[in-house]
Amino acid sequence: MTHVISIQSHVAYGYVGNRGAVFPLQRLGLEVTAINTVQFSNHTGYGAFTGDVFSPDHLRNVLDGVESLVGLDDVDAVLSGYINAVEGNTTLSRWRHWGFRSIC
Repeated sequence: MTHVISIQSHVAYGYVGNRGAVFPLQRLGLEVTAINTVQFSNHTGYGAFTGDVFSPDHLRNVLDGVESLVGLDDVDAVLSGYINAVEGNTTLSRWRHWGFRSIC
């Protein structure tokens, strides 16, 4: 089975980021591991929103845990969306040497 790691935002209301990506990918028969970069009440385009932006350390810890559990040899692609800071992108850059298909 094709395994995709989806690294994106997440909202409680609406369908953007991982909230909008995970289910369709699963319906296509893909194994999806979702890593959320933020947790907001809704898309920021509504104007008012609440929630948290996860720190690069938080993102790194979750990625380390997924890597330990899943093993990167079994990952076929990385789907990335909203990543808040340069530090977050730097955290993800360590995976480049694995040669994943990357979808931004």
